[in-house]
This record gives sequence, C-alpha cells and structure tokens, in this order.
Amino acid sequence: MRTFLDTIEVVLLDIDGTVLDFDACVVETMREGFCQFGLPEYEPWMFEYFKEINDILWKQLERGEITQQELFAVRWKRILERIGIAFDGSQMEQFFRQKLLNSAIPVPGAGKLLETLACRYELGVASNGPYEQQRRRLTLAGFADHFTYFFVSQRIGCAKPDPRFFKTAMNEMNEGRLRCGKPQVKPGEVLMVGDSLTSDMDGGIGFGMKTCYLDHKEAGPDGRPVDLIVHSLGELADIVTGGDSGNA
Repeated sequence: MRTFLDTIEVVLLDIDGTVLDFDACVVETMREGFCQFGLPEYEPWMFEYFKEINDILWKQLERGEITQQELFAVRWKRILERIGIAFDGSQMEQFFRQKLLNSAIPVPGAGKLLETLACRYELGVASNGPYEQQRRRLTLAGFADHFTYFFVSQRIGCAKPDPRFFKTAMNEMNEGRLRCGKPQVKPGEVLMVGDSLTSDMDGGIGFGMKTCYLDHKEAGPDGRPVDLIVHSLGELADIVTGGDSGNA
C-alpha cells in the first residue's frame, strides 16, 4: 500500500539529537572540563541545569531574540552560576566548543537509517549551529557522504523555524536539481526529520513540508499535525523499508 513516503523526493535531517548525540557530548565535556579546571566533580543532576538553560537560549535564538554569538557568550556563565560553580564561563564555552567540534557520537541507529534513506531519497542536513562545526562532525562520524545538501543556520543567516531558512533550502535544492536535469521539488515532497517540536516540526509544518518527529521521550507532538512519529531511528528505517506500519 502506498503511503506519503512514496511521494517524498528529499529528506532533511536535523543533526543534534537526531543524527549525532549532543547530550552525550555535553556529559563528556562536563566530566572532563570540570576535572581539567579543578572544579567540583561532575554529577548527573548538573546536566539538567545545562539542558534547562541551553534550551531556553536556543528557543530565544529560534525566535530571533538573540544571535548565535550572544548565545555562546552567556551560555556557560549562566550554567555554572546555576550549578553554583565560580568559574570563567567564556573559558568553559571555549572548551565545550572545541570538544563539540571533535564530537561524533552517533544516535543509535543513525548509520543504518542514513544508508536506508540514501538508497531512496536525496538527503540534506537542516541544522541550527556553526557550519564548519556541523559539517566536520558529520565527516568524523562517517556520515557526510550521505548528504547532497548542507543547510546550516550560520551559513544561511537565520535559524529554524524561520521560514527564510526553509525557503533558502528549497531554492538551493531546486537550483541543484535543475543543474542535474531533475524536476523541481515541492515542499510537500520534502520530509523534515528531527527531535525538536519547535525548530524542526513547526518549521517544516509552517513551510508545507512533511514531518517526522523523533520523539525520544514519548511525550507526543503536543497537538501538532506531524505526519509521522517514531521513537527511534531504527523504527523509521523499518517504516521506510516496509518492516513496520509506523504511526502516521
């Protein structure tokens, strides 16, 4: 039986939390950084404070209230203050950024999924973050060759879910397809896969794309009309290959 996946031409994938494990990198950074700088030993509860403040800042960035550089300037200062550690936040941010630049920890099932998708669709990155950092991490993970397009907010000049991000992505995809003699792709023929309800799902839905929500916490889409919900990348790979009926 045909599904909307049979009409898809291009799949866009978020990176952090979708293809690469950002949280695992954060934990490694805190453990190693706190030890290197002679700070109190990392404890798991500290990660929750990182996540709380980092999420607030990235939501502000998505709404256009702060820039990426402003986020980087205050992130670790606020996190360390929240934890109760007196230390130079800019030094910790620099350590973290260097650690992230070399981090290529895959989300379980990422390699299999990319191989599965690449046999059927053109693939593109759709990520908020520094361009060279995100591209390098995909290369280190051995994933970069699966992607035809690299749409990263620093290069585009705005962040998901801004419609301008997706408009630029569509324009560049169609320019590339035109050069290759392929037909133009419409928003409804593009699938946005990601773990963020705001940047990925709201952005994709708002631009008329099909959406697949990677629901790690099984919390649901909060009323959003997403087209597909999966709880692991392996589940999505099974759906694409017909091994699972999915959750449309």
